Amino acid sequence: MTPTQFCKRLNGVNVQQVTAFLEEHNWLYDDRPESRRPAWRVKAYARDLYLTERRHLVEHDDFDSFDTYTPVLLRKGAVWIYRQYLKGALPMKKSWNGEFTHDKELAGAA
Repeated sequence: MTPTQFCKRLNGVNVQQVTAFLEEHNWLYDDRPESRRPAWRVKAYARDLYLTERRHLVEHDDFDSFDTYTPVLLRKGAVWIYRQYLKGALPMKKSWNGEFTHDKELAGAA
């Protein structure tokens, strides 16, 4: 599960800003800053502690093959994000009703 997919389960989180939030906290970086679409990679600080990466090889007949990477959230990373959520530190939607979700599995870990 990616950090964005995890945050979709949390009430009121603005999932379009979660990746930027993780970049500010030195979890992710853009591997192709000159490109229109970012290629998010896990920074060394967070690798194997909070996040890991899943590598995908993309092959086209007309183009050279290339690798893409997907950040994958580890349990410790999910707990950290959930704690940030409870503190109100995650980017929230303007229409958020102020209620937190109560995921029993994560509430016990926090």
